[in-house]
Amino acid sequence: MKFALLQFPVSRDPNDNYAQIKQAIRDAQQQGAQVLVTQECALSGYPPVEIRSVAEIDFEQQAAAFEEIVQLVKDKQMHVFLGLIRPCGDKVANSVAIISPSGEVQYYDKRALWGWDADNFVSESDFNGIVEIHGVRIGVRVCYEIRFPEYFRELYREQVDVAIVSLCDVQPVPDAHRLSLIKSHLLTRAIENVLTVISVNASTFAQTAPTGVIDPLGNTLVEAARDQASLTYFNYQRGEYGFGAKGIIAYSDKLLGRAL
Repeated sequence: MKFALLQFPVSRDPNDNYAQIKQAIRDAQQQGAQVLVTQECALSGYPPVEIRSVAEIDFEQQAAAFEEIVQLVKDKQMHVFLGLIRPCGDKVANSVAIISPSGEVQYYDKRALWGWDADNFVSESDFNGIVEIHGVRIGVRVCYEIRFPEYFRELYREQVDVAIVSLCDVQPVPDAHRLSLIKSHLLTRAIENVLTVISVNASTFAQTAPTGVIDPLGNTLVEAARDQASLTYFNYQRGEYGFGAKGIIAYSDKLLGRAL
């Protein structure tokens, strides 16, 4: 299965963001990708880092653009994991919309809400973020959730093959320590759960998390050039578990109360 990883600098003109996403869908389909993944809050930008506040979002305009994206996904017969802020009554959620070729949309809401997120977002959906595409089980998590092994243990319990992490982890100036720290979280989540981790980060400012792919052994298979717009491709193939991975599975199952 071929994945396309879209990172780009968010514009304060939402039409620019919509156009970038739609063009990426077209380009990815032409390159034979079945799945396109975007960064956190790709449609509008992540507040207060890329935009000042949720109040800047024209939700009527965004809804119209989202419908155009859904139609394009149907036309191109792809799957898209799209980061966006969605209305939930009089509140909003930080979500990833999983759009299927049929036009069906499922929303995974970010659950690890702290600081500004806790003050401004809610988690309304009870969807676990797991779908199966062409026989591959894929689960999605959002940014801060990488800090908590429990969110990824949920994916292990459901025998997920690929974990997608949608992020907006950027700063005004480069920070090598934070970049290393976030990558170490991604690497650990891959190894301890014996799955492939695909991360996609915004490139609006200096990136402090990578856009790339880490395999179950902790190897970086693909990593996009930092701090610029790009569409990076990765061909996923389910491999055989080696000696070390089998040991992790055996003792993980034991700790989870399954038979060793």
